[in-house]
Amino acid sequence: MSTTRLMSGCEAAARGAWEAGVHVATSYPGSPVTSVMDEMKRLGEVDCRWATNEKVALEVAAGVAYSGARALVVMKHVGLNVAADALYNLAYTGVRGGLVVVVGDDPGSSCSQNEQDTRLVARAASLPILEPADTQQVLAFTRLAFEISQRHDTPVLVRLTTQLCYGSQLVVTSARRDVPMTGGFAGPVSKFLLLPSHVPARRRALVAKLSKLATSADTGGLMEEFWPEPDTGRHPLGIICAGTTFAAVQENLDGSVPLLAVGCPHPLNADRVRAFARRCDRLVVTEEGSSMLADAVRALGLDVIDLGPEALVGEFRIERLRGLGLPGLGPARAVVERDRPRHLVPINVPVVTAPARPPGFCAGCSHVGPFDVLHRRGVHVVGDIGCYTLGATEPFRALHSNLCMGASVGILQGYLLAQPDKGREVVAVIGDSTFFHSGIPGVITAVQNGHRGVLMVLDNSGTAMTGFQQTSPRLTGEAWLDLLHALGVANAVVVPALDPEAIDAALDHAFASDGFHVLVLKGECVQARPRKGPTNFRYTVIESACTGCNQCVARTDCPSLVRASAADGRPVMSISNECVGCGMCSQTCPERAIAPMTTRTGWDWLDAVLARVEWSRVIRFIRARPGLARLADRLEREQR
Repeated sequence: MSTTRLMSGCEAAARGAWEAGVHVATSYPGSPVTSVMDEMKRLGEVDCRWATNEKVALEVAAGVAYSGARALVVMKHVGLNVAADALYNLAYTGVRGGLVVVVGDDPGSSCSQNEQDTRLVARAASLPILEPADTQQVLAFTRLAFEISQRHDTPVLVRLTTQLCYGSQLVVTSARRDVPMTGGFAGPVSKFLLLPSHVPARRRALVAKLSKLATSADTGGLMEEFWPEPDTGRHPLGIICAGTTFAAVQENLDGSVPLLAVGCPHPLNADRVRAFARRCDRLVVTEEGSSMLADAVRALGLDVIDLGPEALVGEFRIERLRGLGLPGLGPARAVVERDRPRHLVPINVPVVTAPARPPGFCAGCSHVGPFDVLHRRGVHVVGDIGCYTLGATEPFRALHSNLCMGASVGILQGYLLAQPDKGREVVAVIGDSTFFHSGIPGVITAVQNGHRGVLMVLDNSGTAMTGFQQTSPRLTGEAWLDLLHALGVANAVVVPALDPEAIDAALDHAFASDGFHVLVLKGECVQARPRKGPTNFRYTVIESACTGCNQCVARTDCPSLVRASAADGRPVMSISNECVGCGMCSQTCPERAIAPMTTRTGWDWLDAVLARVEWSRVIRFIRARPGLARLADRLEREQR
């Protein structure tokens, strides 16, 4: 039974896999496709698992497919780089069951460190890739991808882009298909054991498989032609569209230009493209990420108008075509004006420009402590991929480069190999999720080669940047030391992330001695706190002691700190309800004017005395003792 509901592209991808009868879904989170797994979990009936990295996610899915079941893998484009070793070889072995890889590309790099085109990876790996144009097609193509995968014994990629993932559309859904799992193990050996003697035969089979797929009925419906009415037979221009560019082109045309929407750019059905081109004097290809489709059309001996280097940058914009003076492209609002119902009239809406809102750490983020220390020390910081890239922003300015997940450890070693006298001037930072994703090999390399350096692991016990998924183990301080010692790290220490004095002391010790040092800075991600109950030890400002010096804001950039006025008109700081009681501001205040709410007595002179107590240390002491912690929690709640 079909129903219609509003869906995002991510929700549609999950629904398509669900309707196809997928058994297992695996992923390492990454924008813009993280919420595919969220929707899959909501739908139910599918075993959903987070993996430590994308390669492991794909390998787990391969084992599921080898068992004759259907598996979905979800990752962003840079994650496909990590999974590439397994992906390329899966093209040779085949999959037995069904294996679909949904990849989120990011034209314009709104949430990534680069722009990539997954279609190029599909071509290099000799794998089919589907490219939907809208949300309805996301559902349909993902569902179809499983049929293609199982019928043709191949992994199938589905390319989504940022706008498609986050945009919403009414989508027609269907019931879930019941697909039995055949079970068993992969065989024969000549197919699934990639020995040099087996590879030539597997390569021949792969080439034949792609050639068959290009003209298969399974992919035939993924290429649609749209001709003007009345059709004059021959046209001065034809436009070949890939993915979401089709919608942009169609909405801005005046109806006189034929379109060819390509939903399967690899393998490309050459006969269909040639047939379309025979009725057009010139061709334009619209796509995002690269000139992959345009190059494939040119390789057929067809002339394609060059849109210039700007067409390879960012998201597709119709202005790229309008600027060429091509026939058939009217003004930007032509379709809107033509299709507007007559009872609607234009209205003038004042344009409101929102004030700039630079990114920053959450209130109570445990990364604030380390970056406060690094900023004051003025060292060069090699970063990695995670929330802590915000350490590069004001007021910290304490992160100077990043490359890819896990790279900080290797780059640090390279710096100190080339400049051995700079050991006190550079550190590397990496998050716990990234450490387990791809940082451990770098640590082993440092130990094996006797390299020196200081690595700071910012442990907030989750993959916080994408929504606090659990992709790696939650380790206690003792477990961290056991792990690092097992890796051969002789100099390891665990320090509270929100204790700047302890971090300073640990860095002093590390810089003063040789060898490779790892500082694990343990803190709690604030995204996890609401799940555990009320926030205790919320802080407040003792107005009689506050001088309005702004040091708390300058050193923490905490969004819960706001400017206010005292009863006598003096500028003072105030703390909003966003406070989660991390205590960083109290440690930065030179006047000790910030204290827990629990210490408010109602007598100004006593409040001022109590404000001099180093409450962050007292609270850490209490928290370490369960009996005292429960008593303090109760006292804190009663004081509100």
